[in-house]
Amino acid sequence: MNKIFKLFLTAMLAFALVCPVFAQEADEPEEEIPFEELSTDEKINVLKERLDGLNNKIGGFKLSGEAKSGLYWRSAQNDGMEVDEFIGLHSMDDAGGNHILMTPTGETTRGRFRLNIDYETPTIKSMNFGFKTRITWQNFTEYTPDVWTWAFAYGNFFNNQLVVSVGKLGGSPWGAGGPEIWTELENFDKAIGMRVEYKPSWIPKKVGEFDIGFVFNYFNADMDQGWDADTKIDLTMLLQESVFGISYTHKYAHARFAYKLDSSYDAKTAIGKTEGGTGEDEFIYRLEERILDKYAPGLKIWALGHLFGLSAYHDEIRDFKNYLFIEYDPVKIKSLPEWAASKPFTAQIRLGYDYIESRSRLHVKPSFYWNFLDKLITVGVSFWYAQDFGNKLTEGSPYEFIEVEPKIQFNFDSSYIAFVYVWRSDYFHENLAYVDPLTAKQYEPIRQTQKINLRFCVRF
Repeated sequence: MNKIFKLFLTAMLAFALVCPVFAQEADEPEEEIPFEELSTDEKINVLKERLDGLNNKIGGFKLSGEAKSGLYWRSAQNDGMEVDEFIGLHSMDDAGGNHILMTPTGETTRGRFRLNIDYETPTIKSMNFGFKTRITWQNFTEYTPDVWTWAFAYGNFFNNQLVVSVGKLGGSPWGAGGPEIWTELENFDKAIGMRVEYKPSWIPKKVGEFDIGFVFNYFNADMDQGWDADTKIDLTMLLQESVFGISYTHKYAHARFAYKLDSSYDAKTAIGKTEGGTGEDEFIYRLEERILDKYAPGLKIWALGHLFGLSAYHDEIRDFKNYLFIEYDPVKIKSLPEWAASKPFTAQIRLGYDYIESRSRLHVKPSFYWNFLDKLITVGVSFWYAQDFGNKLTEGSPYEFIEVEPKIQFNFDSSYIAFVYVWRSDYFHENLAYVDPLTAKQYEPIRQTQKINLRFCVRF
């Protein structure tokens, strides 16, 4: 683990030293476009920035959030078995997960209501204070976990160069940032923690902005390595759960990294408590380019990932997820008719590589959506193909899973209504395939699933 940590720090220092060299091209100042010459969307963004700036000066509360739900139907069938159907209320659009929750009382549904409450005091003598909270309901059963996603207070000191946050942390400056992966390495389900950020103002703006810091973290699992129940937690154990993070922002690029140490006190093992060893250290990264939009408006590329169990003693613990996104969302194509020229389509391809329990997975997900009437109506489809290697789920399978998802969506200022159909085919482990008790015939280890979701979302 020490070797990995040293490599991480070395990489961060090298990144910080190299960035200024590539940033020198940004020395020349940009000409400011007069407000009256901006497009409608650009004017709205400028006004929002001015309002946000005014709010920062006078302080005050800020409320935001969303509510998601919908009508949901799912039909699944393993080869040789009867069809299993379910109807309920649920939204598959990042609202409590894409799978229905199973509880001791059976199958239930999910949706989401999220409320963000933020407050910041006026800036006084180069410092100000505030708090941020997020309340989320998305498992509407008696087994609902703590609804406080995060709740912490913070202070900005020395002209916002030093930020100290205390509480149930969230909104990490070093989180994965999505889509698909929203992981943050702060873990405070069992204790209040502290995050310290340093944003050096002495570095010229043309070089870029840095946010460097650490988090006094808590154990991310119960002790499970055979420690005696009366084992005392010392400072060394606690410090071995710390998180270190760094982010770099430039007008042409953005990068952020976070690494979480792991102590042997709560390290996970796949074969019991007898062997012990560490293994739950984690790494998160996000990389964005911000220069392509200058030459091809609407074109952007970014990558993100979450690597769990980097130094795991048992290979079964490792869980690596990596994504690369390439998206083209043009602002306007003049050759199209006027009613279709503004924001005509959104095309994206997502490439992924996962490593799960000694098994590798490569997957690709292209999608294309036509937009009509300035994105009032969106119609399109996505296709997702995955193949596993190594310790395959099913030897000889032509794929791990295939999924097709056509969608039509109506977009409004702060809400949308969407109709989605999903068809999916999965191979699973052949040991789980159905065997006819009368004929002893073993069926194929394959499952076909269909879903229909008429979903609604309101943002505020």
